[in-house]
Amino acid sequence: MDHIPYPVATSVPPVEVPLLIFHIGSCSDEFSAGPSKVEELNEKLTESGCTAIQNNLSTGAAPGVDSRSASEWTLDFWDYPKSQGWIISGSQPWWTSDVEETARRAQEWMYFGLLQQFLGEPLDVNSLIRKNETSASILLDSSVIPELLTRWLARQRCSQQEAQNYIGTSCGGSRRESRVLSLLTKVALECNKLDNLPAPAQCTALAIRVLVETLENAIYNLAHVKVSATRDVQRLGKTRLLEHRFLTNGWCAFQVARLWGQYSPATAYYLSSLPRQPTFGGVKHDECDEHRCQTTSIDPTTYKPRHADSCYNDDGQCRMLGVESSKVADCIKRGRIPLVMFQESVDGGLQPEIVESRENLRYVALSHVWSGGLGNVNVNSMFSCQVRKIYDLLLELRMTGADEYDRGLGTRKYNDSYRDMRKAFRMPLPEPKILLWIDTLCVPVGQEHQEVRQSAIAQMAQIYVEAQCVLVVDPELQKLNHADFPDEQIFASILCSSWNSRSWTFQEACMARVFYVQFQDGHCVIDEKWHSFMKRIDETTLSDAKNLSPGEQAINMHNALMAEVSDWFRTMPVMTKTRGHDTRTLMSRSEDWQNFVRVWNGLRRRSTTKTDDLYGIIAIMVDLSAYEILKLDPRERMKAILRSQSSLPISLLYQNCAKLCDSNGEPLWAPSEIAGDHLKMESDYMAVREDGLLIDLRDADRLRHNWPGTYIFSATGLLLTSFTILVAGIESMVSVKLHQTIAVGTSEKISFWVVLCEDELTSVPVVHNIRGVLMSLRAFDGSTLKVDYVCPLMLSSGSAKAGNAGLECLNEDFRRSAQTFDVEKVSLKECSIHIFSGRS
Repeated sequence: MDHIPYPVATSVPPVEVPLLIFHIGSCSDEFSAGPSKVEELNEKLTESGCTAIQNNLSTGAAPGVDSRSASEWTLDFWDYPKSQGWIISGSQPWWTSDVEETARRAQEWMYFGLLQQFLGEPLDVNSLIRKNETSASILLDSSVIPELLTRWLARQRCSQQEAQNYIGTSCGGSRRESRVLSLLTKVALECNKLDNLPAPAQCTALAIRVLVETLENAIYNLAHVKVSATRDVQRLGKTRLLEHRFLTNGWCAFQVARLWGQYSPATAYYLSSLPRQPTFGGVKHDECDEHRCQTTSIDPTTYKPRHADSCYNDDGQCRMLGVESSKVADCIKRGRIPLVMFQESVDGGLQPEIVESRENLRYVALSHVWSGGLGNVNVNSMFSCQVRKIYDLLLELRMTGADEYDRGLGTRKYNDSYRDMRKAFRMPLPEPKILLWIDTLCVPVGQEHQEVRQSAIAQMAQIYVEAQCVLVVDPELQKLNHADFPDEQIFASILCSSWNSRSWTFQEACMARVFYVQFQDGHCVIDEKWHSFMKRIDETTLSDAKNLSPGEQAINMHNALMAEVSDWFRTMPVMTKTRGHDTRTLMSRSEDWQNFVRVWNGLRRRSTTKTDDLYGIIAIMVDLSAYEILKLDPRERMKAILRSQSSLPISLLYQNCAKLCDSNGEPLWAPSEIAGDHLKMESDYMAVREDGLLIDLRDADRLRHNWPGTYIFSATGLLLTSFTILVAGIESMVSVKLHQTIAVGTSEKISFWVVLCEDELTSVPVVHNIRGVLMSLRAFDGSTLKVDYVCPLMLSSGSAKAGNAGLECLNEDFRRSAQTFDVEKVSLKECSIHIFSGRS
């Protein structure tokens, strides 16, 4: 995996992938002497039917003109195990009980064989291996792959449209119509068989997955599909190899659990290799699990403020500095925002003072996590060393110059010369006014201020929107020098920080006009880094970019990595109109379902100490009153938030998580908490009504992305947890796995059921698992399917097995089968679906 980006200044060694045509764990002298197994592998790949890709691209013919060419080479690839005698009969798998032999076969076939198939020319295996001089072991070396793919690109003689037609990417990179991309996906899925084998096999599986991703990127770049985090490439699920690598490198198990399924193999590998810094005070994540981070979740009964790292407090002179809670509360009661103004004496001492906000008063809002030691649960005060540190950071921002400060541009390391001059001359030289909002000092503590605290929470949107800028202070990031890192490593470091794992900080960043992130060597303007990347992407994908080599256009893994590790920033809803230059999406009530998706996905991977706070955060970010939501019974809060939306994403129905229940205790479609899978922006929306939800399948202009697949079947007297359905036009049956056991009908009465899934089933076998939902049919009036929600489900390619019910899809014969509804035959694309809030 030498051809993909790797973090700089990291002590984490890269994964070394052994060459498994030799015995696992041993060294062979054949590597440097005479005819070797390497040469034998070269001959096998050339003679065995694992021949070059002949997809017409290299001959100049229009891609897609002869669809058989793509089919033929993909079939040749899957015939390789049979040609090697690994498969004797049709039902025999290619793997064996010998784990070493299974790993060797996988590397030979799905790494070397796949690469030769794709390149369309004989492969010299010697160019892809090297010898580790320290251990004398023979390793894979992929550093030549960019050169090989550059030559591959140079041989292609086709237009952008022809390439898009061939691979099926004219609509943004969908792999459903592409046999080539489907083959690559199936190869990655075959690697799952290696994940539970010994370490060399696990390394081989990761190398194959990274190769698949590299080839996917080459195909997409050939068709000029713009690099983005939403481009349809494989996402890596949980693997033993990377899980061990993450945890031994200091990651929190809670954070790691939220990475699976979100990132490509190359990006997940990159993240596992980042240099992690010890948390504040050297606290580790040993007690954390996949459900909760114990380090960032504080216990109010035991929490104590901490000194700054630079404060040794040997003489006990570092005292607490604070403000009067009553003054803070009075300010909030008057509807004003309390701000802290620092007054510095001639001898360098600081004293915070509360002032009320007013129009055009500039201040900085601090965004931090309490586990960093800046909080206080008992009084509105902080250690003087922390106050001094914050003051210096704010002065550094101010010293960048008034114009730059106002625009939120520029970074310049502050030095102590200004303060030293004041002390030397003992003169009251004018100091710039430093105004700050920080929750530790600006939200009153104490039981007597509980109601005022609720009002302070309701102010959060206004506080961060009106701030001149937001400064992010994270204990781990402050130990890194951002000037030493490329942009992708800066974004990746922020991605895995404790600051980026908390719910409140997500809201604070979304509200910011512009936000800085504080590093050891100064602050970094994230907006500027993002715009620089977007400009680079635009230049890289221009078809007439003469200053870029073919290799830079075809093999740009850095841009693909940057797109993924910065996606947390791209997908944040921007909730202030002052960001006129921001390329991210501004919150808009006209498309509140998209806003809801961004808020949901952003909070889904984050945590908060107090569960009640989460409902206030959601309310603020979907333009509701946090004060009113928090006054409701906790069981009614999520229901009120969902009902307040005019529309919601259809993918919300597919979530396998805890649900709200109706008065009879039956589960509803609505989740009771932010959990489950990532909501897809491409799933389109459903209208929220008083009595439920309405999905209008007739509105083709509205359904801009994927038309949801809708399938109807009937059954009597069955108790099901899984079944198969037969749909006309697909090559294999579809397996359906329910997330709960259900009773389907009675022995006397036929029951009709509706499966709604996130994608239509096409002529290409289902490669990915497809999420869906099962609903029972109440009635059909000729234009509307009236249904009740039952449970979410998962669809995948499969066949009928013992114990499974085979249910035939009735879409084409609905009139003949559904006699009790007395309806005319009608296309489901001319219908709507009404999902009721409760059972009939």
